[in-house]
Amino acid sequence: MRGMARASQSLRSRSDRLLGKSSRPIGEGEITLSEMTTIRLMTDFHHLHNLMDAKASFERDYPEVQIVLEQATDHYELMQAYKSDEAPDIIESGGWALFNYKGMFVDLLPYAEEVPGLMEDLNSGLMRVACKDGNLPGLPVDVALPLILYRKDMFDAAGLPYPTDDWTWDDMIAMAKQLTIRGENGVARQFGFGFGVDIEEYEPFVMRNGGRYLSADGSTARGYVDQPAVIEAFRKLIDAYRVHRVIRNPGEPSEAGELHQGFAMIFGFTWFAGGVVIHGLSDRYGVVGLPNMPGGEQSNMIYMGAAGVTTKSRQPRLAWEFLRRYALDRREPFRPESARTLPVTRSLADASGMTQHPIWSRYVQELDRVQTSGFYISEKWNSSRQLINEDIHRMITEGADVAQTLKSWTRFA
Repeated sequence: MRGMARASQSLRSRSDRLLGKSSRPIGEGEITLSEMTTIRLMTDFHHLHNLMDAKASFERDYPEVQIVLEQATDHYELMQAYKSDEAPDIIESGGWALFNYKGMFVDLLPYAEEVPGLMEDLNSGLMRVACKDGNLPGLPVDVALPLILYRKDMFDAAGLPYPTDDWTWDDMIAMAKQLTIRGENGVARQFGFGFGVDIEEYEPFVMRNGGRYLSADGSTARGYVDQPAVIEAFRKLIDAYRVHRVIRNPGEPSEAGELHQGFAMIFGFTWFAGGVVIHGLSDRYGVVGLPNMPGGEQSNMIYMGAAGVTTKSRQPRLAWEFLRRYALDRREPFRPESARTLPVTRSLADASGMTQHPIWSRYVQELDRVQTSGFYISEKWNSSRQLINEDIHRMITEGADVAQTLKSWTRFA
């Protein structure tokens, strides 16, 4: 009973400090323990089970605090909420665009630096992307990146060795040719490579070839998207559809079924890898890094959202403590058997079991290589995605000139 009393006392002491009962007031003034303190969080995510779990956990430890979750439709609604007289304490978004607005979010680095060992524990690749102008506007959430998953049985049937991290683009194409199986009518019942038609998914190959879509500050695409390294990467990608026919062309008849059925190698983000694990298919697949490009750069792109404390919050420290609980302190969302995204810290990756898992361990390792995507640094470039993808369709299906098409994209940033 004494141990329980000490634990209860310790918890109350921590709660007192967060709510302004310490000698150093937090927020705009001290709050007595008899008051219920509300922290409002607005999100544009639609699957909120992780937030609900974090809310329940936090409110158990801090009974004087209520976390109120509010649903937003999109970025516009989040921005309007921030501009209102009653802005939320925390805003969470599935994209990064909001976190580029100066003055909208509290810099979380000073809070993180107060936590012993946290700065060393935060994944350096993620922090390289998340920190802007020396500030951390939000903690990354919903972290995803692409690697290549391959079907072991299809490689075995073709008598091919499994790919390794020293493979090249030409190696991958040679394997994909042998793994693409077409019937007498020319319709494929198995494709060598499963890949979409999307400018974002092309970006890691551009990066690995030494190219970038935009300047580092996102101000221009001229001299970047039209540079030789980007053109070369795009030509290799377009040839994979048109010349080598190892990727399904847009609208092409197919008997290969879904990605997990008739595709030997798959450009797979973490959500695809998660589906493989969740459905008990891990033994069928291996995972390997993206093939090396002639440019020789070891880079990759990353998808991630973030949750940040707004500058209008009256309880920023309390809001930060909830973010810690939500994004940094809970291993449940990253259990290998049910995860679809990656953790922010190395210790969380270890504690959850991801670093020991045959599929997830390679994804965690790849976090060290991620770089900032063009879509994170230019809203104009991001909003032009549909027009750019239409041009990619024309390059694949009509043979539109690659260099001239990429030169035309300089108008998008």
